[in-house]
Amino acid sequence: MRKTLRKTIWVCMSLTVLTCCDKADGEQGTPEQEEGYATGKVTDSKGLPISNARVVLDNTVLYASYIHGTTDKFGTYRIKALPGSWRTFAYVDKIYNGQVYSMELFPDGIDAFNEEGAVRNFTWKLEGDMPWEAEAYYGGTVLLSTDYGFYEDEKDIEITLTPVGPQIDGSTGKTLLLKYGEKKWTHRNELWDIPIGRYKVTAKLKKEGKVIPLKIEDWYKRGGLVSEFQLDFIPKPGNGVNNSASIVIGY
Repeated sequence: MRKTLRKTIWVCMSLTVLTCCDKADGEQGTPEQEEGYATGKVTDSKGLPISNARVVLDNTVLYASYIHGTTDKFGTYRIKALPGSWRTFAYVDKIYNGQVYSMELFPDGIDAFNEEGAVRNFTWKLEGDMPWEAEAYYGGTVLLSTDYGFYEDEKDIEITLTPVGPQIDGSTGKTLLLKYGEKKWTHRNELWDIPIGRYKVTAKLKKEGKVIPLKIEDWYKRGGLVSEFQLDFIPKPGNGVNNSASIVIGY
């Protein structure tokens, strides 16, 4: 009888603990729509919450009229929205290889809202098109130029970016083989939407059935043409293209 009673008490206690845990988890979930507020949750690519992400309400009518907020330890935010029409943006600032990068986050909705409030959740994406405007993307930009006397057709060139260590969000990167005319290389002087990370860069010329290794140079460092070098994106290089790198291709 005592064993049965103890077992019953233990089951009841276990159910109580589980119920409390479920409730706590629910409180940490995605906020619901609330009149007068912009609410939501910010997560990384694995679904883990991002704390201290910057959230900005941008007035769609008044120029440079913003309301700022940040996410808590659960990745959630709640910002009072004044009367008017608003859109929500979010950013994460990340220290990577000794530099601070500001990364815009991907929203699950881009339509404007008013004082009725809205839920806007955000995810950290390292690449892909932004929904706000054409030719905007989440990855970095690599500016391309050629050395003096180099007149080869871009269609005959292949550039390979091999990851060195984890990417900025801690994920494992993938090797990128870039060819002119494909999505990430549609403009002859730019590589687009490259996930922010550290890469080993090589290039080769494929022409008339031959494969010829090319030399490259980090334009910012100007260390001379080499067969390969380590590429790092610069958060604010001064050329107006944030989170960018620049390389020179030659013989």
